[in-house]
Amino acid sequence: MCLRRAVEDAVEGAPLDDDERRCLEEAGLYRGGLLAPRPYLIFKALQSGATLDLAKLSRSLSWSDFEEVIVYILEGWGYSVRRGVRMECGGRGAEFDVVAWSRGHVLVVEAKHWKYGGGKWAAVARSHLEKTARCLDKLRPLAPRVLPVVVTLSSVNAVVEGVPVLSISLLADLLRNLDYLGDQIRVLT
Repeated sequence: MCLRRAVEDAVEGAPLDDDERRCLEEAGLYRGGLLAPRPYLIFKALQSGATLDLAKLSRSLSWSDFEEVIVYILEGWGYSVRRGVRMECGGRGAEFDVVAWSRGHVLVVEAKHWKYGGGKWAAVARSHLEKTARCLDKLRPLAPRVLPVVVTLSSVNAVVEGVPVLSISLLADLLRNLDYLGDQIRVLT
């Protein structure tokens, strides 16, 4: 309980009281007045079993820190991960925010640090699917099954043309159920 409150206050930039500092120290996240980076605070709290409102906390993060939280979550699930992957595909350049691979899957993540997406999610999902499909020959050597995914701040949870578009708070659920979603999500092979 103390870790959840301490991490929430630290990530949101609120002053830490003595109990919160002590709690963070015991978790190895605060030493000599120095606080661990905010994405790492979030990850370690999740890893310890703390229940966090990831969508809310992620609003306090920069886009780069938001991506880093995604990376920590994927690494925590045993994925090898790279950020900012650039490649030439079909005569055009392509950049992927996060590429993660393990257990026969490559997750190609488009990270959107947006609070609201509304009708934009369909266009984002289509564009990400097209870009991922165009680069399939370069992604497939990592693992035979390639899945485009859009992760965002908003509370969206949809599948658009086979592409999961979901809140960061649902990313662990997607990873947990990945093997059972084959008929609902687009898997490129």
